[in-house]
This record gives sequence, C-alpha cells and structure tokens, in this order.
Amino acid sequence: MNDQIVLKRTGTALDERNRVVPVELPSRTVLGCVRAVESSWERPANADPVTWGYKASIGFRLGEDVRKDDVLEIPGRGDFVVVDVTPGRRFLSVIAIQQKRGAE
Repeated sequence: MNDQIVLKRTGTALDERNRVVPVELPSRTVLGCVRAVESSWERPANADPVTWGYKASIGFRLGEDVRKDDVLEIPGRGDFVVVDVTPGRRFLSVIAIQQKRGAE
C-alpha cells in the first residue's frame, strides 16, 4: 500500500431555503495499491466523438473508508469514480472508472 490517493467525497446539506443540496466534504489522503489501469475506447456510428474509458483496480487495507460513488484522484491519472467495493479476507478491492470524450 504505497500509492498516495486523494479521496474526495460529497455529502448533503440544507441551504437557506431548506433544500437539500450536495456539498463537497474535505478531501483526505489514503494509501492504496494501484494494481492495473485498463483502457478502452468506443467509436459511435454517428458523428459523436470517440469515448475513452479507463478502469482502475485498486487495493486498500480493510480499515480504509472507501465507498461507492467516492472520487479517487490517482497521481498522474486524474479522477476516477468508485463503482464497486468488495471486502476480501485481507484487502478491500476497489474498481473505479474514468471516461473522456474526444480525440486522444
């Protein structure tokens, strides 16, 4: 667990009109191990730009608080959204995705 990853989480709060609005909670650094980052792309049949997708497999210690829909900032790779969190016997296995549009 030697990669420093910034964890960003959003919560909810009431605004001045008593509406529930999303707020960004303070970010924090967690230690994890980036196992793999896979890339794929899709070219639609019409004139839409190419969509690039990246899927990161990351391992954390079981004590780390990583949840679905958290945003993980991986150094040198950008922001990834957590889509799957699976606790194992020793580690927390996390799958996060990132999508970009346009030519690369």
